[in-house]
Amino acid sequence: MRVLRSVASVVVSYVVVYGIVMLSDPVLTHFFPGQYVAGKVPPTFLLWTSTAIFAAASILGGWLCTVIAPSRPGVHLLSLFAVGEALGLFFTWRMWGQWPHWHSFVWLAVWPVCLWIGGLIRRSPQLPPSVSPIQPVS
Repeated sequence: MRVLRSVASVVVSYVVVYGIVMLSDPVLTHFFPGQYVAGKVPPTFLLWTSTAIFAAASILGGWLCTVIAPSRPGVHLLSLFAVGEALGLFFTWRMWGQWPHWHSFVWLAVWPVCLWIGGLIRRSPQLPPSVSPIQPVS
């Protein structure tokens, strides 16, 4: 059961990130008709908007991976990173010449950083509800 949960932590996290990115396409198409359509390179501001969505989804994916992992969340996060970078390199190769090159390279750089941030969110110490971080002035 632990092996299944280990595999699920990586696969589910990747599917969630991929799903959010894919679901954002119709939303961007709705709000920017004629600019975000198949077969046409979107304007730069929309490429940065999709990158911001990808970054937020990657943070969520990193957090989710460490939450689902049965043990050693860092190893699972590293596995998710490796899977994502390998697929990212594949998609970069497939889309070469169709999209600006910088866009693929930015996504390849954003992926590990945002996964790491998501992993940090999971591991951050939490205060008990009765403890306030603000100390009263005496």
